[in-house]
Amino acid sequence: MKKKFLSFMLAVALVCSTQAFSTIPYVNAAETAGVGTAYYISSRNGDNGNSGTSEGEAWETLDKLENVTLGPGDSVLLESGSIFNGFIHLQNVGGTQENPISISSYGEGNKPVINCNGEGIWYQDYGKAMDNSGHRSSGYVSSAILLYDVDYVEISNLEITNKSNDFDYFSTNVNKASGRMDRTGVAGIAKDGGTMEHIYLDDLFIHDISGNLQDKHMNNGGIQMNVLKPADENATGIARYQDVKISNCYVKDVSRAGIVVGYTYQHDKFNGAALADEIVKKYGHTNLVLEGNYVQNAGNDAIVAMYAYQPVIQNNVSDTAGVDLDDGYPGYWQSFCAAIWPWKCKDAVFQYNEAFDTVGEGNGDGQAWDIDWSDGTVYQYNYSHNNGGGAMLICLNEAYNGTFRYNLSQNDLKCLITFQGNPLAKIYNNVFYVGGDLETAVHHPAAGKRSGAGYLANNIFYNVSTNKNVSDDGWNPGNNKSFKNNLYYGYSDEGMPGLPEADAITADPKFENPGSAPVTVNEGGKIHDRSAFEGYKIADNSPAVNAGVYIPNNATEDFFGNKLTGIVPDIGIHETGIEESVSLNVYSDRYLIQEQDIRNVPQGTTAEDFLKNIKASAKAECKVMKGSEQVAPDTAVTEEMVLKVVNKANEQETKTYNIHVVKVYAEYATEGMTATAGSFQPNNTTEGNPSYVLDNNMNTIWHTAWSGCDRSEAWISIDMGKEQSVGMLKYVPRKAGGVNGLITEYEVSVSTNGTDWTKAATGSWENNSEIKYAEFPSVNARYVKLWAKDSKSQEAGKVFASAAEIRLGYEE
Repeated sequence: MKKKFLSFMLAVALVCSTQAFSTIPYVNAAETAGVGTAYYISSRNGDNGNSGTSEGEAWETLDKLENVTLGPGDSVLLESGSIFNGFIHLQNVGGTQENPISISSYGEGNKPVINCNGEGIWYQDYGKAMDNSGHRSSGYVSSAILLYDVDYVEISNLEITNKSNDFDYFSTNVNKASGRMDRTGVAGIAKDGGTMEHIYLDDLFIHDISGNLQDKHMNNGGIQMNVLKPADENATGIARYQDVKISNCYVKDVSRAGIVVGYTYQHDKFNGAALADEIVKKYGHTNLVLEGNYVQNAGNDAIVAMYAYQPVIQNNVSDTAGVDLDDGYPGYWQSFCAAIWPWKCKDAVFQYNEAFDTVGEGNGDGQAWDIDWSDGTVYQYNYSHNNGGGAMLICLNEAYNGTFRYNLSQNDLKCLITFQGNPLAKIYNNVFYVGGDLETAVHHPAAGKRSGAGYLANNIFYNVSTNKNVSDDGWNPGNNKSFKNNLYYGYSDEGMPGLPEADAITADPKFENPGSAPVTVNEGGKIHDRSAFEGYKIADNSPAVNAGVYIPNNATEDFFGNKLTGIVPDIGIHETGIEESVSLNVYSDRYLIQEQDIRNVPQGTTAEDFLKNIKASAKAECKVMKGSEQVAPDTAVTEEMVLKVVNKANEQETKTYNIHVVKVYAEYATEGMTATAGSFQPNNTTEGNPSYVLDNNMNTIWHTAWSGCDRSEAWISIDMGKEQSVGMLKYVPRKAGGVNGLITEYEVSVSTNGTDWTKAATGSWENNSEIKYAEFPSVNARYVKLWAKDSKSQEAGKVFASAAEIRLGYEE
């Protein structure tokens, strides 16, 4: 953010005031050309009569900063071993990229301590309704350090507390613990300065923050940074964060959360499951990194990234999140927390984190990890154990396009995975270990928390507990989960639910030492070295070696940092690197390969580029052939050509694939089009009416009657308003809310009058929420009908059909 004026503000405590900050006269400080001025403060050796500009001339108390205006390159240095009672609040100040403002320490010894003790009170107001009316949007907050509309500020090597006198709260009624003033160790606010840039917090010890137990989006907890509605957004720009890094901080015994960045007044721009990159980058936060932090005994969530584009959350440790829930405070309206998770983020990456002992008692969630109303979330290379709610939660209908891969769960509790009404999540190459006498189930016991969709492949489910959960858990509740090439050890015992794969591998995976991953926190709260998990490496003769299924757009390395080689991965988190036997099967991250057909090859693709997108065994050679001749690399592939795969060791052993070039279609605009259906659910604003397939809104869907319909009624027809050429139908399935109505077998018919129909295409679609196409020879028509010859249903005996959007197109 660009600021004309820079100022420093140390707020005095506000009582019964509606102003966020008090007015303080500012005095310009002496400047050191080019590098700024250092201000020294020592509670041990300082004197407020000194100049404050050298160690020998240090001031004694923080309030001397009231008369300082900070600028680029200035620093505030607190002497190690000092203890200060007070707070530091900055507003409308900024350094530069070359010369940031810094607050840190000097000298040898313990970190200097700032005890806020409920002072440093300011007023927070989002200026608009929250996304959930139950959340508080305004109120007084006490913060030891407040960064309000600042830029290029770096804070490091401090100890911070903000305690309350709990006698005042507990002497009459324990409910008052939820009525405390919100408190923070470090608070950040972006509001009237546009983009708030370059805020770095490093090596802070923040503890004993006695905040409110339930105010989720107030600045309340160890570190919390949020975004308020500007007074004049047209003048100052959209408030948001850019380049925030919180690293190597130890956050302990805080209420509510440990580290949270950053709820925003722009929350209503993030509606829908699929989040557009341009929307998230414009209204959300960019270059957010949370790494190397240790959060212990957070009252609720440990670490949360919110409304951010491609945030990176790595190398963090959550130890016993949710301790306030364990106390069972009455009247606590939202008793949920997980350890480390996103909210309304796009393409967030969570990697190399550890989470353990998350409280399960009194906690509606309690998992280590949670894909929560975000798009494109990836969890990889993480370790969880002894979390009360289990390893993983995929939370509700806007937890879209999530991936959980190469993670280790050891002795997590309650259940392994919670599929809470989510669209398809990809869960592959993980290890789930259950030992001791645990009753950990595969799925959550609550029906609503096992209903989501999942693709589970190449995982090892390993259960040697002496008290296995032998209830009728079932592997596929909702009938919307698919299982491929997993290994199930200990799950084929008598009384256990039947396995979801007919030819499932049930043999011992031959781990080096299963159950041996560390169960205590590492020294200094740091993550463990990968060598601590070598008990989960597999032997060279393991049945998991080269037994997985190919995963498109897979990771590049395994849990231990070994490069993924070949085309068929090992099952589990360890890639042995053992050379796979020759295979003439090919795979692609770009094209659709069905048996011996390669589809969706764009027109104009050269043979060279085509082969770059084909993955084959190292022992096989791939050639693009036209008849008996190999085509030149710069030749565009056509449907007259084939892919020939040859065994290098035996050229007589070959396999041929047909190449299907995608025709180029243009979509018709929906203006003037109408839709009718054989059945629909009436009187619902988001689900039912056939017109919803033409409204450009992914959150509304056409749905047949909820009571079910006859198969012959499971159709929808589009009237284009006039007769014109048509050769393509695009079907966009529902993205959330279950799988009812997903069309898996279809018939497309066309008509000029809406009465006489001609069949144009039939086929099948996979059971997922990805966009589907039906192509057919171009024909002049006014009406196009899509009939669901087969479709998914979560209710036995009921027929449903549904669609979020439908488009028609013509060949260019």
